[in-house]
Amino acid sequence: MKVQNKIIVSAVSIALTAMSANIYADTTEDLVNALVTKGVLTEDEGNLLSKGHEKKMKNTPIIKNKGGKFSLMSADEKNEIALTGRMHFDVAASSVNENDVAGNLDSDYSSSANYGSYDRDAKSVSSDGEYEMRRARIGLKGKLDGIWKYSAVLDPGNKKGGLDEFWLAFAPNKEFNITAGQFKQAFNLEGITSSNDIDMMERSFINQISPHKKLGIGISGEPTKGMTYQVTRYQENINNDVIEAESNYSGRLTYDFASANGMKDSIFHVGLSGFTEDYAQTPTTSSNGTSVTTATTHAALFNFRSSGRGISPIASLQLSGAYLTGGGASEKGKVAVNVESKFYGLEAIVAKGPFKVQAEWAKGDFDGSDPTYGNKASADISTGYLTGGWLLTGETYAKAYKGGKMGGLKPNTPFDMESGKGIGLFEITARYQRLSISDISATDTNGTYTETRWRGMNPTSSTSKESYTSCAGDCSTGANQFGLGLKWVANENVMFKVDYERTNFDDALQMADIGGSTTTDTIDKENFISARMQYAF
Repeated sequence: MKVQNKIIVSAVSIALTAMSANIYADTTEDLVNALVTKGVLTEDEGNLLSKGHEKKMKNTPIIKNKGGKFSLMSADEKNEIALTGRMHFDVAASSVNENDVAGNLDSDYSSSANYGSYDRDAKSVSSDGEYEMRRARIGLKGKLDGIWKYSAVLDPGNKKGGLDEFWLAFAPNKEFNITAGQFKQAFNLEGITSSNDIDMMERSFINQISPHKKLGIGISGEPTKGMTYQVTRYQENINNDVIEAESNYSGRLTYDFASANGMKDSIFHVGLSGFTEDYAQTPTTSSNGTSVTTATTHAALFNFRSSGRGISPIASLQLSGAYLTGGGASEKGKVAVNVESKFYGLEAIVAKGPFKVQAEWAKGDFDGSDPTYGNKASADISTGYLTGGWLLTGETYAKAYKGGKMGGLKPNTPFDMESGKGIGLFEITARYQRLSISDISATDTNGTYTETRWRGMNPTSSTSKESYTSCAGDCSTGANQFGLGLKWVANENVMFKVDYERTNFDDALQMADIGGSTTTDTIDKENFISARMQYAF
């Protein structure tokens, strides 16, 4: 009998050793206890097996698969590595096409009226039915020793060396974290919300002046329930190859009254944010100076495009400057253009059950100067949006709110792609936003570099659409945009979106890079429809 028991004990030991790390400890103990009770094992043999299994569990990694997110965690849960990624495939169509902007192309170019051939900076409008892999990212994130967090995400289409974000954070507690690397700066609610989870397909006008992901260092935390803060210092570009020192800061403070008071089905969020920048910018070769074929160097203080991914630019202020390469290695990379900007913003979310209203407003200014030649450019900007959302399938917005921002919406009944069961989550959104630009000034004081210019909506009496260096009367302009969106969240990983957006321009828009510099083709509005297939994990 003893020999038989030894064989059984050996078999049980092998079985327990082969068990997955996902088997709970109490399940294993129950099995051993049952074998002891039935007399298959002695108490000493049972204790030996339990101790052996406990020792193994302390050194066996834990594999997790939750909501399509895969991770590997150490047995003590202090170290973790998780795979993350997203794919956003878009198709879009604009009401603006070559028939609207190419009236003088034949005479200007002695060629066919195909506007796509004459775009010298970047594509000015999205063609009907244009496809775009808007985002394709893959990365790793996790924690180390229980007090460090990290993230490294690659984006092959990103112009910043293929790196979307890479940062390491010392995070001993929720109240105080220190983050270093390339990460999202502390400005505006919609900007820090993941592109997977924003209300519409594209963010609002505010985010076209926001610093977004920059290389820097910052502190952040949640000092009390419902409150978050973040303060950062950052540089404008990954490779700081200029001599001039940079001074760029951002900050954000939020408070949610609902979280602070245990109101689980509501959000009453308010926030204040701002940033200030003072850096040098390298002028780059651009197109279309005072004549169609002229090329010179400019530094763009800002460059707005219409909502969605439509016309670009609808408003752009460029400062003429020279890229200095003379004087040997000590002078290479020295930049003749300085840029300063200061903005502050307000944000709010009010949500109850399946209904939500979200709003933001920001105001600030840009100032640029060329100390070598004395050229200057400046403008004041205010912009904001109001968005309303309704979860048609009855989910609660508050479940997606965490840490001062909105996260992913999760369906009550996820749609199963194999069985076809479940309906997923349906949401409709509506958004109004306004862009106002005033006190536009563009001044050239040097006869060599005289391409400081305003492009896009024409607030001046100039007949040239490429170089507006002075304004007659009220030098201001802007745009209103109205949008509707429908979203189907099939499950935590798969989402489909359709958006319609209409942009009305305060002043007639003259398309940059289309036709000659003095053509009179203008546009007063744009209708834009886009759709997205999204997979994220």
